[in-house]
Amino acid sequence: MTQQPSNPQFAFKCQSSHEDCQRFILHTSDEMMAFGTSLAGALSFPRVIALCGDLGAGKTTMAKGIISALTGVHPSEVTSPTFQYVQFYTHGTLRIAHFDVWRLHGVDEFVSLGLEEYLSDSLAIVEWPDRIHELLPKNTLWVKASVIESGRLVTISQ
Repeated sequence: MTQQPSNPQFAFKCQSSHEDCQRFILHTSDEMMAFGTSLAGALSFPRVIALCGDLGAGKTTMAKGIISALTGVHPSEVTSPTFQYVQFYTHGTLRIAHFDVWRLHGVDEFVSLGLEEYLSDSLAIVEWPDRIHELLPKNTLWVKASVIESGRLVTISQ
């Protein structure tokens, strides 16, 4: 089922691996940010979110919406941690580890840097999760953003 929101207020129904995934068409980066904000409101913790998609698909924009909604940090202060691999944000007892593992060469490098322990934090958001998929828990929420002619197709599954 594909939904096309004009003013995105999203309902997230994928709660187990037995349910079909949800698909959404987003037309602008503002809608991608709002999607992340809505997704944040539907999360339980601890949780790992795996953000998949090509360069420019909107992974970091979605992460900005999630992190900003949960912490109050302005979206402009949420950046992709491409060169330091992980950026941390906190709000009360909630700790968020935002990973960008694009430059890593696999699981061994991730583990050797001591980053594995942060996958069990309150929330871990992982961009380019295919590089460390063996380490991700079974209940990881998989979010894929694909570039399409009208914007982005976002698919959520577990």
